[in-house]
Order: sequence, then structure tokens, then C-alpha cells
Amino acid sequence: MNNRFTIPEGFRVYAIGDVHGHLETLERMHDEIERDMRFAHDLTAHIVYLGDYIDRGPHSAHILERLIELKAREDGVYRSFLLGNHEHYMIRFMNEPDLAETMEWLQWGGIETIQSYGYGFKTYPPVRDDLEEARDFLNSHVPESHWNFLINMPMALEIGGYFFAHAGVNPRKSLKEQDLWELIGIRQPFLSWHEEADYKPLPKKIVHGHSISKDPVIRPHRIGVDTGLFKGGPLTAAVLEATEVRFLQVR
Repeated sequence: MNNRFTIPEGFRVYAIGDVHGHLETLERMHDEIERDMRFAHDLTAHIVYLGDYIDRGPHSAHILERLIELKAREDGVYRSFLLGNHEHYMIRFMNEPDLAETMEWLQWGGIETIQSYGYGFKTYPPVRDDLEEARDFLNSHVPESHWNFLINMPMALEIGGYFFAHAGVNPRKSLKEQDLWELIGIRQPFLSWHEEADYKPLPKKIVHGHSISKDPVIRPHRIGVDTGLFKGGPLTAAVLEATEVRFLQVR
């Protein structure tokens, strides 16, 4: 497939899919990226983390700590950390007075995230008093650095001919008109846009996670890299350089 989209000269971009609390696998991906860059002395790496760092796996708190450390590192590597729907729901759970508005988060892996900060649930499924206590616990035990990292993550990023967002975009709107829920939660019509009757090419190719596929997906309008790590699949990163697209995977 011819690719009319390009990365600026001198850069190689790595876009990492959904990690979901699996720190050791993320570190293996970092090692793989380091090996991949070993002989690319004329290139600068830009690592884009596509969101959903937390939930479902056992190490959500540790992953946030690790990403914060990487963000502060001055080693010549560019790093961007995008907001996922799971981070958004953690923020809402901690910040909104009405627990009913955020109960879905617990079913999506929020329980594991709360446990990663050291809270032990008294009931399962948790009852309201337990949830209120868990929220109070998070608000007193989540480090300020973690909270600031969560609430300051951008929802999207553009690099050359590519647009990066956790879930994708609404293809019937301009990229500048996308709202929060489209960028962190959309599935259709985005995923099958190339098959829609009103299909029109997008101005940039969208690189995203969020929607699980067995293998990385390349379509005319998008590249999908969520290969279901928390379900036993690999962790995938798209590697973008000039007009080339390839993938790294670790398990």
C-alpha cells in the first residue's frame, strides 16, 4: 500500500499501544526500542504513548511513576503521553462527588488500579461505603506528581502527516473540531470509515489504540496498535519513519 503520509526528516516515531498495568512488558518494549535505535545514529526517537496506562493489570501506580520519570529524563529522546479513557475515568472517580457517574470505571479495571495504590477492598463487588472509602484513600495516597501527570495529559498530537489519539477521531469533523469523547472513546464510524458510503480521505493518518485487534491494523485512514495485552496478546508499537510503517511487538 502506498503511503502518502510522512514523518519529518531526522525522526523515527514509536507509537505504543495500550499497556493496562503491565509494567514488565512496557519495559521490554523500551528495551526493544533501544535496540531498534542502536544503529540509527542520524535519527532522533520520538516515543508516543497512546493512553490506557492503567487498569486491568497489577502495576498501574508503578507505571505512572515510571512514565513520570521518563518524562523528566533528558536523554535526547522526545516523549509524549496521551490521555486514554481509563485515565479519564480515574480522574472522574477521584474528582466527582456522585459515584454513580463513575461506576463503569471499576468494571473496566479500576479496582486493580485502586489496589495498586495499596487499598484493600472489604467487599466484592464493592458496596457504596467501600467505594467512598476507596475514593478517599486515592485522594490521600495518589502522589501529587501522579495527579498532575493525569490531569495535564494532552488528548492528541500531530507529527508530520500523522495524528495520534487514544481512540481515533470522528471522520465527519475536522481534526480541530474533535471533542474529548471522540478522541478517547470513539469506535464507529471511525474504524470502518474506509468502507462508509460518504468516505473521504482524512488530511492525516490517525494512529490509535483503544480498539483491540489480533494483529496491528493498517487501513487507508488509520493505524491501530492495541493488540490486547491484558487479554494475553502482545504489546505493539508502530514504527514510523519517512513514509515507512512497521511494527515492534513484545510479550
